[in-house]
Amino acid sequence: MASSDYEIITDPWDPKCVSACCMYYPGNEPEDIELLLEKIRGKLDERIHNHTLAEEYRIMNDQIVKSQGFEVDFSKLRYLFDFQPAFLDELYPLGKPDTGRVYFGRLAAEALEIYNKREGTSFEFVEVEKANIYLNSGKFYFITFVAKDPWNQTKVFQAKVIHVFCREIVHSFCRLKPNQEVTCVDEESIAKKEPISKEASITRKEKKAWYD
Repeated sequence: MASSDYEIITDPWDPKCVSACCMYYPGNEPEDIELLLEKIRGKLDERIHNHTLAEEYRIMNDQIVKSQGFEVDFSKLRYLFDFQPAFLDELYPLGKPDTGRVYFGRLAAEALEIYNKREGTSFEFVEVEKANIYLNSGKFYFITFVAKDPWNQTKVFQAKVIHVFCREIVHSFCRLKPNQEVTCVDEESIAKKEPISKEASITRKEKKAWYD
């Protein structure tokens, strides 16, 4: 998969465009929206800046483009945008019996299964770390999650999933999170290791025979 496949599309005429916009005119947010804003970034009186809406628009979308949707610091924002963090321990989608942790975990596991088939690997889903949601005609999910390899070494993955018009689920991509330390043991690295010496390959049964 080419790196361009991961890039954020900002062309408003493209149906896959991700460009965050303010949902309410500043100062006219309903009370429940003010509570949601506090939940996302803390109380307003804890702010250490006073960005204009135009500045926040730039800050939000710069972070989305730079991280390809996965790393956004919502604590820097005063206004509510249509790009928001998911609350993993609350019911999601609305009215459903699953928590966000379960719902996004299921989507991540499906994305990982597709990744394993494509790459010839056998990673196993462990848990969701976080998820961001872009609210458009459908919903774009940017899920960060942990998986483990057959040697129980963990890796962080990222998956982009699109809920088209809230009906069809489309797995856009799943990948290892870029720029993380290499800790997994994989088949290729094992194959490149020097052959095990004859002495090291002696079985436990053979060793026991030496002392009988």
